[in-house]
Amino acid sequence: MKKTLKMFVSFALILSMALSMVSCGGAGANGDGGKKELFILNFGDYMAEEAIEVFEKETGIRVHQDVFEANEEVIPVIESGTKYDVICISDYCIERMLDRDLLQPIDKSKVPNLSNINKDKLNLLSACDPGNAYAVPYFCGSMGIFFNKTKLDQINVPYPKSWKDLFNPALKGELIMQSSVRDLYTVALKMHGFSVNSVNKEELDICTEDFIKQKPYVQAYMTDQVKEKMLSGEAAIAPLTSGDVQYVYLEGGQDEYCFIVPEEGTQMFIDAWCIPKNAVNVDSAHMFIDYMCREDVAKLNAEYVGYETVNDKTPDEDFLFMKQIPGAYVDYSNGNFELERDVADAIRYYTDGYNRIKAS
Repeated sequence: MKKTLKMFVSFALILSMALSMVSCGGAGANGDGGKKELFILNFGDYMAEEAIEVFEKETGIRVHQDVFEANEEVIPVIESGTKYDVICISDYCIERMLDRDLLQPIDKSKVPNLSNINKDKLNLLSACDPGNAYAVPYFCGSMGIFFNKTKLDQINVPYPKSWKDLFNPALKGELIMQSSVRDLYTVALKMHGFSVNSVNKEELDICTEDFIKQKPYVQAYMTDQVKEKMLSGEAAIAPLTSGDVQYVYLEGGQDEYCFIVPEEGTQMFIDAWCIPKNAVNVDSAHMFIDYMCREDVAKLNAEYVGYETVNDKTPDEDFLFMKQIPGAYVDYSNGNFELERDVADAIRYYTDGYNRIKAS
């Protein structure tokens, strides 16, 4: 797997760009003498650069890609009026955007390579996108605990089996927690036997108090940078998603790392391509989504990104090949994987709780 780091566009910058583009007629306006263009909003480091280059050469369409770190950043950008043509978002964000009437249906006649997408993944995503009308799956994954065995041995901390093992004061200075609120709260919600999609304020308050008590021994809260901290040896342990785990494992000393799925279970997610309702270059958007479902392109992106492919035509031998290596992967969960769903207005309990944690 080949992986390179890119500079992330901050949410504040994206929003300022959005307002500028709205005043200039939107991101999708073909301003260069009618030149065909496509404006994409995607997670950072989530597509091989070669994939864009080949698409541009094959179609003559110039691609502009902005990136973000968390789903929660996307909706304000789209609601501001910015005209992105294609966006990549996760299951629960799809559900929320549909509720706000921000997406347009996919014309499946223009995406013949949709037949390559795994039917089980489509059925799973249909819980958030009824009839699979608005989203085409791209990757899927889950979250667990990733740790450096050597560093835990050095501080005499047992290897984790449970989410509660992340609340050990002996981890002070060696622990990184997620800054994405849904990923962060998954840790404590599953630890207590609650749903990762809880909308119960009392349950979320219990989790918030756990995180406030944990904070003195948390080195940092971050999302995309976690894998670099683990790779550099600056941290010993973190909740991490499966694709990022594979990146660190392949780039680092493979004897040192282990990934476990905690005994209480975890979340799983599906990221998918959608077309915003105010998109301008709709035909080009369909062309791009169909291209991303193509066998060779799916393979290229799977090798680059490291998450589990949803494309039946693409071999997935490399996905978490840690599973084949003794001591590198342990699943204690007994298959308890829960798809993330939209929590609607209850998201404020998550964000308010996270603000309390940061302010404590």
